[in-house]
Amino acid sequence: MTDNQRESLRQKALAEIALLDTPPEREFDALARLAQRMLGTSMSSVTLIDPERQWFKARCGPLAPWTERGPALCTAVFESEAPVTVSDASLDPRFGDSRFVTGEPHIRFYAGVPVGVRQANGDNVTIGTLCVLDDKPREPTDEDLTVLSELACLAEALIEARAVALWAAEAAERQRLAVERLERERRQFKQAEHMADMGSWRYDIASNTTSWSDGVFAIHELPISAGVPTAEILNFFPEPDRTAFLDAVMRTLNTGEPFEMDTDFMTAKGRWRRVRVSCEIELSKGQPVALIGVIQDVSDRHLMEETLRRQARTDSLTGLANRAEFYRVLDARLREARSAGNELAVLLIDLDRFKGVNDALGHAAGDDVLRKVADRLRQPCYEGWFSGRLGGDEFAIVVPTSFDHRRLSPMIDRLLRDLDILTSMAGHIARVTGTVGIAWSGTTDGDGDTLLRQADAALYTAKRARKGTAQTYISSSFIDGLTG
Repeated sequence: MTDNQRESLRQKALAEIALLDTPPEREFDALARLAQRMLGTSMSSVTLIDPERQWFKARCGPLAPWTERGPALCTAVFESEAPVTVSDASLDPRFGDSRFVTGEPHIRFYAGVPVGVRQANGDNVTIGTLCVLDDKPREPTDEDLTVLSELACLAEALIEARAVALWAAEAAERQRLAVERLERERRQFKQAEHMADMGSWRYDIASNTTSWSDGVFAIHELPISAGVPTAEILNFFPEPDRTAFLDAVMRTLNTGEPFEMDTDFMTAKGRWRRVRVSCEIELSKGQPVALIGVIQDVSDRHLMEETLRRQARTDSLTGLANRAEFYRVLDARLREARSAGNELAVLLIDLDRFKGVNDALGHAAGDDVLRKVADRLRQPCYEGWFSGRLGGDEFAIVVPTSFDHRRLSPMIDRLLRDLDILTSMAGHIARVTGTVGIAWSGTTDGDGDTLLRQADAALYTAKRARKGTAQTYISSSFIDGLTG
């Protein structure tokens, strides 16, 4: 190690103990007086040496609080890191020209030993000296150095104890700040939980215990004082969501893959909610020790999304499915029927004389007729039938596969009677009937659009024959007619 590197190491060690320029301390003052008394000198000091000066942590006799480093006798001890004794400094070529020898305090006798601090690797690094000085020459003895070395050990112990106390105080302050930060974050997290209607949970695998944050208790509508109802947690999830949640948890335990799912939820007070639950594995030393996650009440968001979805699928005037939704359901049920080897029917309805109602009674009366048609299609006798308004005065129905040709015939008669509607406004009366075209999925391998075109062909065949009747599409010709 070069001299510069050694100097840098010494200055770093001095800075770390934060002793330089500190107020006098009784223990160090007592140590300096003890050295002075035991060696019978007029001066003594505990000295720390920085790049520019020597500074006295403790001093006895006519010594300034600090001096320049260059001409100081302690510099020789500091730089050599070895004891130095001088019988008569005025005769010593190393120090004879020093202004501390030629002038105040007129040093003649000097004895100094290194004072160091122990590093984490066990090395002792010199940061200063313990020395005695006198303005009269004297011959140093081995006993002098022994006493000084033993006193230097005490000085090092004092420095180390002070450094440990300083580090402990700093650690305590860091701990205090960390505790304050954690408490602040805990309060902020509770605020965030409250604002977001959410909470966190943890399931300890080894102890089979579950812990909840306050937000989870709030979602369950349970008091915090009651504790976590570990044995009843799954009961808050109604079937089939309970099984789906449990299966997801087991997959996470078996595979380590996290999950997030939305599920129905029933609180302790019997109130329905929609919650979003997340779960992942917590590892310690590479081994799973817990499941951790978050639960959030998304009921308002879910209801809003459901409302938006319903509005996107619903005809605003009648409350029936709109055209896009009807086509979607028709294609889905058509696939299901063919997969099961069943046949279903599609009914296409066109209102007769509806334009006359709008012309004679106004659009308000026409809207009232459309709403009445929708209400009649929602009657219990049509349970399981999926109805929609395709636009204007055109309606369509998907009949369940449980209705075959024989069962459907009397229902068509009932439907034609229900579509016979009288309406009045401002003393005027108008009558509206419905004509129905019927198509069965067995007549085509196509999609729902093809089936509706067949029903449309049957509808207009019925209209040409007699309005207010029904006609079934058979193939390229119509050989089966149903009339009302």
